[in-house]
Amino acid sequence: MAKETKEKRSKPLRFAVMCNGPVFQQWQADALKELKFHGHDLVLLIRDVRKGRELNAGSWILKKKWSMFLYHYLEKRYFTPKAKTLVNLEHELEGVDSLPCTVELQGYSEYFPTAEVEAIRTYDLDFILRFGFNIIRGDILNAARFGVWSFHHDDEMKYRGGPAGFWEIFNGDPVSGVILQRLTDKLDGGTILKKGYLKTIMHSYKGNLEQLYSVSSSWPAQVANEILIYPDEFSSTSQTTAPIYKVPGNYQMKQFLLKLFLNRIKFYYKELAAAEVWNVGLINKPIHEVALGTDKLKKSDITWLRQFANTKYLADPFGFMENGKLHIMAEDYNYRWQKANISEIIWDINRDSFSVPIRIIEGDKHLSYPYIIEHQNLVYCVPESFRSSNITLYRRNFSEEAFIEDQLLIDKVEAVDPTLFLYDDCWWMLFTIKKHSTTHLYIYYSKELKGKYEPHRRNPVKIDICSARPAGTPFIFEGNLYRPAQDCSVTYGGRVVINQVLRLTKDEFVEKTVRIIDSVPGSPFDDGLHTISRAGNYTLIDGKRYRINRFFFMSQLREKLNKSKQ
Repeated sequence: MAKETKEKRSKPLRFAVMCNGPVFQQWQADALKELKFHGHDLVLLIRDVRKGRELNAGSWILKKKWSMFLYHYLEKRYFTPKAKTLVNLEHELEGVDSLPCTVELQGYSEYFPTAEVEAIRTYDLDFILRFGFNIIRGDILNAARFGVWSFHHDDEMKYRGGPAGFWEIFNGDPVSGVILQRLTDKLDGGTILKKGYLKTIMHSYKGNLEQLYSVSSSWPAQVANEILIYPDEFSSTSQTTAPIYKVPGNYQMKQFLLKLFLNRIKFYYKELAAAEVWNVGLINKPIHEVALGTDKLKKSDITWLRQFANTKYLADPFGFMENGKLHIMAEDYNYRWQKANISEIIWDINRDSFSVPIRIIEGDKHLSYPYIIEHQNLVYCVPESFRSSNITLYRRNFSEEAFIEDQLLIDKVEAVDPTLFLYDDCWWMLFTIKKHSTTHLYIYYSKELKGKYEPHRRNPVKIDICSARPAGTPFIFEGNLYRPAQDCSVTYGGRVVINQVLRLTKDEFVEKTVRIIDSVPGSPFDDGLHTISRAGNYTLIDGKRYRINRFFFMSQLREKLNKSKQ
């Protein structure tokens, strides 16, 4: 970055948009509206006025190669998501200058004439958002302080070129990436401004495109806001050497359609018939040995609780010691009622026996993930209650061996798996939100446990299906902070990853994955693992398996039928 950009900027950013005119796709229109909402100023439309850029309905097919006919036909007729619906913004763009431009084509690259680049420079732009033209190179890339910003709706380390979100399904890749980059002369190898990873929707190309476009539409505004505070902080240029993909041929499309069909059968089988059954396991080791150890978990390491009913399961275990006994708090889910409460199971260490689950925190709505905090000789619980749109702190009443509602911590947020811990003299609350429960990580912080919690300036601080959603107790070992997170890329609650938190401040959040903990092969619950928590010198985990459950089947079937009627 140039030296003049290092100081914090007090004014909103000035930007231009490369486009074909006032008509945009819905996700692009949403991006422009989000920028406007945050006060950033659109001052110029850089319009592509070459002939033939707008194709009439019925003539598009003449512009395509017959060898790729099947993709183009299906993409236009059946695979277009709502995010790509065309929206006319002519009224909203009144008063915005428009600069008609043509480019010089050199191979597959487009170069702006020097006179047009100089005309664009006169607008004193902070950035240019590319929603038009094709592969652009040359002086135009430096016509604004922070360059030309462009989306690539794939993981550039695996897939350059296109089409967006296609080859992940074709290749069976469980994760789809998205980047917002500052363009360089290297195809899909620019400076990464923002990057996220989402679960590939294997049974629906249209659905995969919808999530890729809609999730990323707010990113230009987020990056612009960050520039106001940190104008010189961007990741390094991508070092991708990934192959460049192109539009699939007709034979590949036939293969793709067969894959979609088979994936859809698998999807609906799991949706309707494969009910999850979770159970709680106890490991007689401290959490750092389990989370950071070099050996994989074995069946002999785990003592599983006895299951008490076929229509119920226990998950999300957290625990604390009281009167020489280990008290395990867990989500107690009932398929018959489609609802969960928080139950307590007491392990008598001397007798090596477990009590039956006793409901200890009940509510009108679903409760889960009973996160335990021990602070100043008191025990607190922060259960997940996203259906109530709040995060509430409960305090242990030792005399009555119960938890009582203590204080509302954060209101009007659909927080999933809220995880609260003290670090560096500050209380940190990490969670995902219901809309993006497995991908978008949010942070709030407070100087006091029961103080006012403020949102992190870079929320969501992370978008990653592989390592965002909290999965248990953060812990410090040898001076380093570690955070368990869920990897839901293959399946929900598939496995746990341990992230080392490198920086955690009110303005920064950086972490890296240092270990992966898979479900335990050969154990009775070897289809998944999504919680690891500390309970004194013990570690609690959970595991899942699948089974057919008539209550699950009927509830899922009713849900599908209701959706079909809407």
